[in-house]
Amino acid sequence: MALRKGGCRDGVVALAGIPNVGKSTLFNRLTGETALVANWPGATVTVEYSVLRLDGRRPCIVDLPGTYSINGTGPEEAVARDFILSEKPNVIIALADSTNIEKTLILPLEIMEIFDNVVLVLTKYDEAMRKGIRINVEKLSKILGVPVVAVSSIKGIGIEELKKIVLDILEGRVKPKPRIGVVVPQQLREAHKKLTAKIAEYGVPERVAAWLAARLLEGSDWAPEMLRRLLNEKAAEDIVSLARELVKESGVESPQLLFITEKFNVVSRIHEEVVEKPAEGTVVESIPITRLDTIFLHPVLGPLTSFLMLLSIFLLSYMIAIGSPTDIILEKLGLHRLAAIVSEYNLVSLTASLMDWIASTVESRIGNPVLAKLIGEGVLSSSYGVGLVISFMPLVAVFMALVAVLEDSGLMPRIAAGMDKMFSVLGVSGKAVFPALLSFGCNVPAVFAARIMDSEHERRAVIFALPLLPCTARYTVIMAFAYAYFHGAAAALAAFTVYLIAITAFMLTVKLYTWMHGVESSEFLLELPPLKRPNLKVVWWLTWDKLKHFIVRAGTVILVASIVLWLLSNYGPNGYIGDGPAEESYAAMLGRLLTPYVELISGVSEDLAWRIGFGIIGGFIAKEVFLDSLAAVAPASPVGDGDPAAALAAYPLSPAQALALLVAVTLYIPCLATLASIRAETGSWRFALKAALYDLALATVAATTVRYVAGMFLG
Repeated sequence: MALRKGGCRDGVVALAGIPNVGKSTLFNRLTGETALVANWPGATVTVEYSVLRLDGRRPCIVDLPGTYSINGTGPEEAVARDFILSEKPNVIIALADSTNIEKTLILPLEIMEIFDNVVLVLTKYDEAMRKGIRINVEKLSKILGVPVVAVSSIKGIGIEELKKIVLDILEGRVKPKPRIGVVVPQQLREAHKKLTAKIAEYGVPERVAAWLAARLLEGSDWAPEMLRRLLNEKAAEDIVSLARELVKESGVESPQLLFITEKFNVVSRIHEEVVEKPAEGTVVESIPITRLDTIFLHPVLGPLTSFLMLLSIFLLSYMIAIGSPTDIILEKLGLHRLAAIVSEYNLVSLTASLMDWIASTVESRIGNPVLAKLIGEGVLSSSYGVGLVISFMPLVAVFMALVAVLEDSGLMPRIAAGMDKMFSVLGVSGKAVFPALLSFGCNVPAVFAARIMDSEHERRAVIFALPLLPCTARYTVIMAFAYAYFHGAAAALAAFTVYLIAITAFMLTVKLYTWMHGVESSEFLLELPPLKRPNLKVVWWLTWDKLKHFIVRAGTVILVASIVLWLLSNYGPNGYIGDGPAEESYAAMLGRLLTPYVELISGVSEDLAWRIGFGIIGGFIAKEVFLDSLAAVAPASPVGDGDPAAALAAYPLSPAQALALLVAVTLYIPCLATLASIRAETGSWRFALKAALYDLALATVAATTVRYVAGMFLG
């Protein structure tokens, strides 16, 4: 039991539930941690765990993957099932949706078939009450034989009661004993009895034997392998053969369908007993979704609507964080003073000014001039280092908050569903949407999220292409370039164009990989959650989850990189350069290695090419470091005037050159962390290096093409 060895000596509590039931939101409420809270299936792919603080105890609480069953064959089901059976948690909190018990209670019932210490939690209880749904919680607890708690994670209803019950179970004061055993259809009960007895003859506990017998009779692919782990090979084969014979003797043609039907019947009977339907005349708050669903799932209108929605997010985030093109519109309306205020006092400029003030204050208090310059200029200034990256954090935060609104409202999965047909054309199922969406936050978890693909070939195809999608770090670079070299709506359009090129490159790469390897897409089923008003608390959790990664990188990787890059740009073979020519630095020696390549893709002069080459090398460490590297060797000393684009302004690039360079930096080799993740997931450095070389070649072709095409229109 690895978790206990790793420090969970006060016990292990597991959270289990279907997608969209509110599992990760409850996890956040119980722990204060910000695990991913996404409103679409498959978002939680790997288990996350934290500490649950109870009176006198600190058990680990584990957020299991969202799955509709623990008896299925998919990766999510296998992870949840294996965790329950191997880790043997002290308590399992099984979740069901108060607003839809009939559909969400099946998974908790499956868990109760093999596990005693279960607490059933009815989530979204406030929504159920608002809709006029009344649930007899006490009666449901008596029927099931386990504690039942109604909660609202957003409003905090029932949370303390849940913690108390968990503590009581951990300390032995409450001992749940599920009353509903293994669910078996009438036609197979005799066969199930015989098979259970046969398995139990080998010393397997009767309850486990009954559960395994049911899985063998319904034809689960994984059950024979589990049986082999419990028994010897010969005994397992004999029992599997007996199961086939018993099914044949029963005359049942589709045992799996029978088992599913019986489970629904059991849940339906429970629902009739404990749920009171809304009385006539009760006003039920709801949002009409039929027309919207029709639009999003339309083969033409769906992609078009999604495209316009994404473009709107770029424009809106730019307007809120940078004040553009709002300032231009105000200027055109003759409101010059107001336009100047918006331009000067936007979120990004204010953050940059704050970083410059901090940098100058710290620098003035350090006696050693070299150390003072390193800390003030190399780390904290808005024109260099960590300060440069943090200056653009408001823009990232606004963008991520708008994306979080889409996720929590239920619009994001509709965009994903509308793209399923497109993905099937590419040779993979629509499940590829989920790692792709995660990739816009960070490529590293996206690579791990590719585990949800149904076949190994599909998984590798998606992993191979994921690094082409711009992560949060590259979003910072893209917006910095757009801010520096374009103006008004053109800046948002330039940023969106780069994203569009990257997304197109991702899709073409997936198609090329599947075509070369003969991969065919598997069937994809996606449940659309109901549309709802976004909850500000959930939007905050989602936004903070993405920003947290950004901040941690700024405080660790980028901090170290900033110091190293400053030293490389301020020292050379002859020692400290200071305000001397950067051409004599170690940075110049490294940058000149890539001068021919930079000249090819961007058409800049040799003096600029080696500086940009140094930036490309820094970007391999972490994509945000590209900006830091450029600032460290800028041809003119940037002025820390609250403008984070000052360093880029020192590079006299034409719009076409800037766009080409931006495309190259967006698509070229994955960062070090992503490359290591690809190797870890595929078990092959060869595969990871192939992906890196492919990305570099694609970036070169795309950037060169963009420079020539954009040159004809932008100059």
